[in-house]
Parts: sequence; C-alpha cells; structure tokens
Amino acid sequence: MIRTLRAGVAGVILAATPAAALAHDTFLTSSGRLVAGQPILLGIGSGRFPDIETGLRPERIARVRARAADTPLISAPATGDRITRLTLDWPAAAPAHQNGIVVAVDLTPMPIRVGADEIQHYLDEIGAPPDVAAAAHAAVARDGAMRETYTKHLKLLACIATCDGLAPSRPTGAALEFVAADEGWRLLENGQPRGGQAVFVSTPSQGRRRLTTDRSGLIVLPADLTGPVFLSAVALTPPAEPGGPFTSDWATLTIDASVR
Repeated sequence: MIRTLRAGVAGVILAATPAAALAHDTFLTSSGRLVAGQPILLGIGSGRFPDIETGLRPERIARVRARAADTPLISAPATGDRITRLTLDWPAAAPAHQNGIVVAVDLTPMPIRVGADEIQHYLDEIGAPPDVAAAAHAAVARDGAMRETYTKHLKLLACIATCDGLAPSRPTGAALEFVAADEGWRLLENGQPRGGQAVFVSTPSQGRRRLTTDRSGLIVLPADLTGPVFLSAVALTPPAEPGGPFTSDWATLTIDASVR
C-alpha cells in the first residue's frame, strides 16, 4: 500500500517553487538507520526541509505520541535552551521485531502579528483561500496587522525493516493531521476530512508544489517524487468578531525515504 501512496498523479498542481520548503516550516526528520529495541533519534526544529536551522525550546513541546506498530514508545526528557533532537526509547518488554514508527508532536500555541508589508507573502506561503485572505487584508487595513494564534502539529512515518504494521491510516488525534488512504493521503481536521485545502509537497531535490485536497480531504502525490517527502497544510480561521485574533492549525508530515 505504501508504494501506491507515493505514486499516482496529483489532481491539482498549481505551482512549483525552487527546491526545499520555506524557512518557517517546522518538522521531524529521521536520523540514520532505525533498529528495533535501540533508542530512536529524530531531528526536530525549523528550517528548509530536511535541514534544521533553528531548534525548539523544550517547553514548546506540548505532547508526544509515538508507536512502533502497536508498541508505545517513550519520549526522553529534553534539556537545553533549544533542542534539535527528539529521543524515543522502547519499553523494557518491547517485542524483538517491529516494522515501523509513527511519531506525532503537538506544539504549544504561539501568537504572531503580520503587518501590511508581509501579509500577502504570508497568505501566499500558506495557500489561504480567497475569503480568508480577504478577511486578513481587512484586519490589516483596520488594525495595522493581522493577529494570529497558531498551533503546529508535526508527524513522521519511517520503516525499520519492512513497512508491515506501520498503520499510517490510524489518526493520532491532532487537530489537523495527514493520514494514509487507499488512494493517497487524507487531511483530517478534528477527525473529519478537510476538503479544498491547499497542501504543499516538497522533497530535498524537487522543489515545492501546491496541491489541493478534494471534497473527501484527499490528495494523490505526484509519481516522480524521490527521497523523503514533506507535506504541509495550514488551516487559517478568521475570528468570529472583527478585531479578534485569527487562529490556525499547521499540519506537517515527513514520509521518510524508507517508506516505499
């Protein structure tokens, strides 16, 4: 099934930009070969995928959920001012053989302000739909800046020996996340498909392309992708009343090159 998920022809490809994702992306990466029963070291931070340029403050990590098949993994405590590594340990009674890991990390909400000089570039970066973009421009015109509180949800899939037991279609419970589907990848918002959402897909050598989910929240990845694949989507919501902050959920998914 995994090979099928990495193949196919995307229904909507609207743009391609020079190699690598934009610098504000925050993501997980795998670090070297994974071995069942041995500590798993993952990269975590922000930069141009897959290169991490800025680490995270440990207190930004709100929740870590990780499993190998049906075996829960344990997140080791993080120390230091900023971290670029996430360490996962196996329980003492871990099975001798596991085939893949799914890791999900939720970060704490953060406030930002986007001013008049930055708003259009920001909306283009996240693929905001016209109605949301119009509301954002109106907020800037009225208040001098768009105020937003954003929450990031990071996810990674990687295989250890084979991909059997990976179960990539199982949701982790994040407010916005990608899960595998028979035909491709589905974007879920609070467990429900999110249709009409811009999704950006990139690899280290092939640039960044824009796709759009269909009514069932589905995208199909281009057939020519090679190496690790990075998916990202931002659901930006205007406030219920003028003058309030916008809110957004950011979903990223790293599909390690071991997932074929």
